[in-house]
Amino acid sequence: MNRAAIVVACLAAGAHIASADHQTFALIVTNNHSFELGRPDLQYADDDGAKYYTTFETLAGPSNIQLLTELDRDTARLFPTLPAIAKPPSKRELDRATSLVAGAIMAASRTGATSDFYFIYAGHGDVDGGRGFLELVDGRLYSDDLEALLARLPATHVHVILDSCNSFFVINARKPGGRRFATPKDAAESLTKRFPNLGVFLSTSAEAEVFEWSELQSGVFSHAVRSGLAGAADANGDGAISYDELRAFVDIATANVRNAAFRPKVYARGPAGDDNAPVLAKTVTATQVHISADRKLRVTVRDRDELPWIDVFAEVGTPITLHLPARVADGSIDELAVDATGTRVLRRSALHGDPDAIVALSDAPPDQPPETARGPGDLFRMLFTKPFGRVALAAYDADRANAPPPVFGVSNEDAERMEMLLGEIDDGFRAERIQLNEVALAGGLVVGGLAAFNDRIPGRIRIEQVTAGTLLAALGVWGLTHRGPNERFRERFSRGLRSSDQAQVVAITDAKLHALAVGSARIRTASIVSGGILLVAGAVLTGVAMHQGTDDASTALLAVGGLGTSLLGTALLMTGQFEAPIERAVRLWDGDVRRTQLSVTPTARGAAMSVSGRF
Repeated sequence: MNRAAIVVACLAAGAHIASADHQTFALIVTNNHSFELGRPDLQYADDDGAKYYTTFETLAGPSNIQLLTELDRDTARLFPTLPAIAKPPSKRELDRATSLVAGAIMAASRTGATSDFYFIYAGHGDVDGGRGFLELVDGRLYSDDLEALLARLPATHVHVILDSCNSFFVINARKPGGRRFATPKDAAESLTKRFPNLGVFLSTSAEAEVFEWSELQSGVFSHAVRSGLAGAADANGDGAISYDELRAFVDIATANVRNAAFRPKVYARGPAGDDNAPVLAKTVTATQVHISADRKLRVTVRDRDELPWIDVFAEVGTPITLHLPARVADGSIDELAVDATGTRVLRRSALHGDPDAIVALSDAPPDQPPETARGPGDLFRMLFTKPFGRVALAAYDADRANAPPPVFGVSNEDAERMEMLLGEIDDGFRAERIQLNEVALAGGLVVGGLAAFNDRIPGRIRIEQVTAGTLLAALGVWGLTHRGPNERFRERFSRGLRSSDQAQVVAITDAKLHALAVGSARIRTASIVSGGILLVAGAVLTGVAMHQGTDDASTALLAVGGLGTSLLGTALLMTGQFEAPIERAVRLWDGDVRRTQLSVTPTARGAAMSVSGRF
């Protein structure tokens, strides 16, 4: 039986390969904490900061990297050199770090070198008044603050990688009171004008949590991104990782996580809209893992402290070269079996940090892997259980081309709020239907009754009026006993949520509601104009009847006609003055929600109560 071969080659080179005509710079900001009440601290944002630093230390060199994070005790033990390097993720330190990186980039440009700059953030984020923000230890970094930061950095290419909630609105702020969600077209129109050299790679969940897994000791999105940048996402084998490749890699790696709410929702756009542009150009590191697979192969690369650094599930015949940080050079490689419950370790091979080490997994003696306990992290056990390579990338791109544009910024709270408003729309249309048909019933009885008991109206005209009144009354009875199509909005919406993508359903419903609201406003305007005309016409007919002063049939007909026309005109005028349920609901939906939270904190003499939120 043919076995896949994993060969580890430790090159006699430095920690990173620098180029005189190109340099890489990075500003890494991570923050476990949040100012928002009710939002728990993250556990592994500081670990992500340390891992990103170690990764870019290999790619750029330590002098070109700034790290802003607060390492907890456990992370500081794992990365003992970083406490002396890391600075707090505060506004002051961010400004200082930006100035240092900007100066280094300008110095490189004076020598004629091109440059790539990476701004990386992992932590909490949200939207306030239409502006997305990232949380620092002493305040918020709003979308316009980030733009001002990026404007100070004269790099050839700028790459923004954000692992936070609602990060889409950090690079594409929406107008207050405007549409609550966004599409890639919105960002394309905005980003291209402001920063043509900017590429973005974002985890865009609208929920108030970043998804972490204790087994990774990392955020799920950030771990997948680092795995891809290490070479796992290089589907075409050219040594560079494009935005399209990295997006496909992260999406495919998380595709089998059963609960869609816990899958990262990725937005990626290369500089100038070119998704084939590299998010990471070709690089060579001191330690490489070459995977030449004649079968599907799932591996995890760990460091000496058992921390997982790189995960990949390679397709049949897809050669992959992983570029390892120096920390991982003396770690291990696990070959895993994939089944319906996730993955399990089959065998382990040791990595060696000396330049002459070459290890083939098929020949290495098996080593006993550590036992892994199952628990709350089981929901992420299906990570990296779909193979990735050229075939998977082609299928992924074909599916994206045929799929509707993705929608960003829709949370579970938004879906629940829309469902509630749709229920109010249904109730409003039901009340309108009842009122309108009660008027029709009453009007039909009045018109028919007046005609039936008025002997002065000629027989043929009397029969016609009685018939018309009867039909109007019958229509009112039918309308009172039958539900209209506009009373089923909530039912159709709920059915759509169960069968389709939540964000898409909300976006489609939003478009329908706005179209109906515009149509309703136009109908109200027409109703007011028509009501005024009918009211005037009714007054004229009534005046003519009164002026004639006779009791003949024509005068009675004029009087009945004038009364009916006036009543109809008055009804139309009154109806046109009030917002329809659809208009009122859309206005409420478009408005920014004011969120408040109550907090009670025990004290020595009792308790302290506080209220915070958006007002």
